[in-house]
Amino acid sequence: MHKKGLIKTTIVIIIALIILGYFGFNITDIINGPTVQANLHAAWDFISMVWNNYLSVPVVYVAGVVWKIIQTALPSK
Repeated sequence: MHKKGLIKTTIVIIIALIILGYFGFNITDIINGPTVQANLHAAWDFISMVWNNYLSVPVVYVAGVVWKIIQTALPSK
């Protein structure tokens, strides 16, 4: 199993940004463009809908169960 490290990923992102800058792409202008902003807004709305309607209740339940298991496994003071 191959694990990619945080440092390697960071270096790759930095190199990609340098290359894009070399070819004249301004990431800030791209991200602040109206089309990209609309797409990011739509993606955020979708993620919020999935979290609120499907994931929040089971995730909170599982987190509570795991927390109770951790509390019972830890020695009390």
